[in-house]
Parts: sequence; structure tokens; C-alpha cells
Amino acid sequence: MSVASGVGTPPWIVSIDHLIPLAEGWDSGASAWSPAEWKAYANDLGDGRALSVVSAASNRSEADQDPTRWLPPAESYRCQYATDRVAEKSRWSLSVDSGEEAALAETLDRCGPADLPAPLPLGIRRC
Repeated sequence: MSVASGVGTPPWIVSIDHLIPLAEGWDSGASAWSPAEWKAYANDLGDGRALSVVSAASNRSEADQDPTRWLPPAESYRCQYATDRVAEKSRWSLSVDSGEEAALAETLDRCGPADLPAPLPLGIRRC
């Protein structure tokens, strides 16, 4: 019985995390969607980046913050996080405010070519 498998793991130890927190999605344009669009976004199983299993503590630490106030604690994951976030925002046509754009750009500026996934999400150019 391991946390990784989820078998026998108490539900308060793991949590389902939205890459773009629901409140952030709402503030970024989802508030104009129909109930069906909102439900599809909130339960998105169409892209492996949208939802992930994380520790409950990690999910609470991120809450509804955007990259101006929160980045993954593991620096080795930050490049993936930033590119995935750009891809998800683009996929759902959600807006990116200037602060979020600057925080993502700063994160991506620290990434080397080997740190960036291929193919890159729209709006991201490989150096």
C-alpha cells in the first residue's frame, strides 16, 4: 500500500490538483462560459496536463495562486510547469495578465533547451 499507487491511501494525503486552479480559470475568462463548458473544464480528462495527483499539502500551498505568488517547490519541475500552464491557458482560451506573463517568462528564461518539452506549447519559442 503506497501513496504512489493510491491503494489504501487515506484521501486526505493525496489530492487532485488543477494545473490552472478553478478560481484562476474563473478569473481568466471561464466566468463567461456556459455551465457545460465550466463542467468540462473542471473535470478535464482530455489532456494529461490539466489534472494531477499531488500531496494534499502541496495542493493547499498552491491554492488558487498564479505564478506571481506560487511556483512548484521542486525547481526541476518549474520549466515543465510553466510550459504546461501556457499550453493549458491557450487550450482553454484563458487570459494571462501581465504579472502572470512576466512570472512565466522569468521562469522560462531560466530553462535551458534540454529543460523544455518538445513539442513546445503555442506561444513559446525554443532558443
